[in-house]
Amino acid sequence: MLKVGVLGATGYSGQELIRLLQGHREVCVKKILSESYPGWKFSFVYRNFAGLRDDVCEELNWDTLTDGIDVLFSALPYGVLMEHLTCDMLQKVRLIDIGVDYRFMDREEYFRYYKKEHRSIELAKEFTYGLSEWNEAAIRKARHIANPGCYATAVQLALLPLIREDVIDTDIIADGKCALSGAGRTLTVGTHYVEANESTKVYKMNNHPHGLEAARGIRLFSGKNVKLTFTPHIVPMQRGMLITAYASLKNTADDGEIRRIYDGYYGGKPFIHLLDKGIYVETKWVKGSNMCHINFEINRDTNKLIVAAAIDNLVKGAAGQAIQNMNLMFGYPENTGLDFVPVCI
Repeated sequence: MLKVGVLGATGYSGQELIRLLQGHREVCVKKILSESYPGWKFSFVYRNFAGLRDDVCEELNWDTLTDGIDVLFSALPYGVLMEHLTCDMLQKVRLIDIGVDYRFMDREEYFRYYKKEHRSIELAKEFTYGLSEWNEAAIRKARHIANPGCYATAVQLALLPLIREDVIDTDIIADGKCALSGAGRTLTVGTHYVEANESTKVYKMNNHPHGLEAARGIRLFSGKNVKLTFTPHIVPMQRGMLITAYASLKNTADDGEIRRIYDGYYGGKPFIHLLDKGIYVETKWVKGSNMCHINFEINRDTNKLIVAAAIDNLVKGAAGQAIQNMNLMFGYPENTGLDFVPVCI
């Protein structure tokens, strides 16, 4: 049985890791680490765990962090892990990072988006990009995983089959809507109930790092450079994410051909589902699950393909995909611990 530790366990993605790992038959969570709640019972911070996880959250000690565990999940905010991670730590434990610190960026790009100097950018080469459905062979051989961001996951899953098969132009517009949990548990003015309720807002227009990440991922898996214009929005709900992308068709592909392309890539994949024609994606149908729902329409008047995808930002966009990657790394069926029906209400 794998012995696991979770860094940043009391954030939303961290608690989701604990929730999902609780039902994983091959895993024992040995360390629950929190900078915010050291010495607190985990079940006091998240009372849905009462009687299930009454462990006391450990203070984060970087010197003993890797002791006694096989796998470490990091759900720390950006800029924390990169300050402390060393080659020695990477030799002692398998690391799956849900954060941003080791995804696709060089030092200058990291500073541009996060206004921090990256202290260990040289370690990025030790990480494999963990888009599970598209990088499975490399993930199975990897020691360390850089888990994709939530928006980047949804955009890539929606677009990659179409780009690989050369049916759409590579000048693409996409927008994303994400629940407030995507901003983390720390309260800000923008996520305060009074400010966020009954309001939808654009943020980081033309400056969200997941746009860069999605474009880099598409190039990695398709060999094609895309011009991706991406705009994120915050919507007043607890969890969920929906992206819509627009691109010009390069040929006269019809609905049947597009559907065959998606089926060719995702048929048999346990977490990706192309919905029936005329059934459009909704965040509530993937809630609490590792599922991704996709559907599309062709606008013949404009020769545009419109594709939409919905995921749970905390599961397929974070903790669930991280566990899916762990399963692949250790040779378990990829749906182990994740094979359950989404919660619809």
